Amino acid sequence: MGYKIIVNDAKAKFSACHFLKEHPKCSRLHGHNYYVSVEISDNLDENYFVVDFMELKEKLKEIIEPLDHYILIPTESKKIEVIEKSDSIEVINSLKKYIFPKQDVCLLPLPATTSEILAKFIYDKLKIIYKTKKIIVKVGESKGSIASYEE
Repeated sequence: MGYKIIVNDAKAKFSACHFLKEHPKCSRLHGHNYYVSVEISDNLDENYFVVDFMELKEKLKEIIEPLDHYILIPTESKKIEVIEKSDSIEVINSLKKYIFPKQDVCLLPLPATTSEILAKFIYDKLKIIYKTKKIIVKVGESKGSIASYEE
């Protein structure tokens, strides 16, 4: 696998709100402008591509757009309780209780919404599409704080 493509496009981003359980600062509700980059390695296909850049950008957009401008809530956390009501989402942990309008929330089947876990979430969705390719996903909360996931 000598070939690699990298999508590090300024458009590959989403803004979202979240909190981390039991963190001294990040346990408060806060937001980030997340930047996503993807590296894919493989042999070249019949068109001499690893993956078509335009196709990868479109697939990445389909994955991250549903996260944009939402409150990200992890539904598989053992430390918070998520109660879905007809028009709201209640989030309860040992210290706080939040009630959000349902339309403002993106429920994610994750144990947490750290950048590391979000990188794996995006990776898992890309791996369904590009099963045989080596993939690295990076999610940055800022220019200097970037998490990545690869297998």
